[in-house]
Amino acid sequence: MTDERADLMLEILKGIQSDVAAIKREQASQGIRLLALEDHIRGLVGTIYGIQSDIADLKMRVDRIEKRLGLMDTEH
Repeated sequence: MTDERADLMLEILKGIQSDVAAIKREQASQGIRLLALEDHIRGLVGTIYGIQSDIADLKMRVDRIEKRLGLMDTEH
């Protein structure tokens, strides 16, 4: 292999190495963003469970009020 071909191959390999390093950095960045998104979703799920619990409590209170007022002809 001539020096010219070897230099060309070396430059191509350096370019590939640089591209792979950039991909690794981007992948690491995407991993961090994914973790943040997962944390955010966990927070939203917790909020939804809290809202569901609040709605269930309100439904029980409304049912008790309807029972006291004799308005139990409608089913929930």
